[in-house]
Amino acid sequence: MTDQFDRVVGKYLVPISEVREPVMDSVYFFRKGGSFVFAEGYCHPPGAFWGMIIKYPHPQGHIDVFGRPYSWTHREYVGGELAIIPYDRQVENQFVVAPELRALQGAKPPYAKNFVKFPLSGFEGYFDSVRSMQLLRREYEWVEKAVRETCALLEVDPDRTGVTGSMSYGRVEDDIDIVFINDPKENDRIARKIRSFLREHPEAQVRELGKVWALRFYYAGTLICPFFRYASPADVPILSCEMSVVEKGVEVEATIGDDRHGYYLPAILELNGVKRGARKLEDMELIVYHGAMRGDLMSGEKIRLKADLVELSTPQRGKRRALLITDLAEVVKL
Repeated sequence: MTDQFDRVVGKYLVPISEVREPVMDSVYFFRKGGSFVFAEGYCHPPGAFWGMIIKYPHPQGHIDVFGRPYSWTHREYVGGELAIIPYDRQVENQFVVAPELRALQGAKPPYAKNFVKFPLSGFEGYFDSVRSMQLLRREYEWVEKAVRETCALLEVDPDRTGVTGSMSYGRVEDDIDIVFINDPKENDRIARKIRSFLREHPEAQVRELGKVWALRFYYAGTLICPFFRYASPADVPILSCEMSVVEKGVEVEATIGDDRHGYYLPAILELNGVKRGARKLEDMELIVYHGAMRGDLMSGEKIRLKADLVELSTPQRGKRRALLITDLAEVVKL
């Protein structure tokens, strides 16, 4: 006998046999046992992905998901305010919820420090972002209206958008995690349009979870949370890579150069005028593997950062050195 949970989740769920690799960023998966898992980034092991359990079944859970109690691993209330749990504790929470995952981890690449490896074989299915958005727009008039108005503002075809967050499995709240799925040039245009809108309408800026969000904004009667995804794996700068740490905790100052890949996970930015104390270093990439920093850094901004110096190798560009950060506290704007 099916209940509301089975009916709604079943409507949005796509069988895991239909998933295509590489797994793309910000896709939700439904794990055997009932957990909702979020895929992080693009550089994943074959037959698996790096991600985090976000919601999981809990008998005393405070979140109602279609009549079933759930709890979460990534947020908590501090002094009555909702806050993001630090990543190291989020990772440990994964093994509290699903202790069997610990034995499956093996050695982690440096960029996956704050994520957990999930074999695809452990899932019933996933939630296709575009398909879920189409279902939501047909079912909820306010979603259709908000998406159309937002897309008109940004000059985007609404039929090319997707959705992530809990809405991807049909749980409608009071915001829309809209996903723009395009080539880097078009996504860059959309992001700059959002930034222009926020400069002209500062009242639309979003302050929540302890920070001001660079690209979130209030519009069309709701909160719009933009995510950007590459339409083609060929556009992903770091899809298949090898990475090793050369030196931890390198402190440098630099200026952000090319920021066209700064809206994704990972955000990848060109650093110019890199200085380590009085010593000048070569220009290099900054790789930001923290989802809350998508779009935070812009071309022309001067920053101070503490990062790991890594050796990176990709098929497109071969070997080079780059700087990697995985924590919010590692970058300060000057």
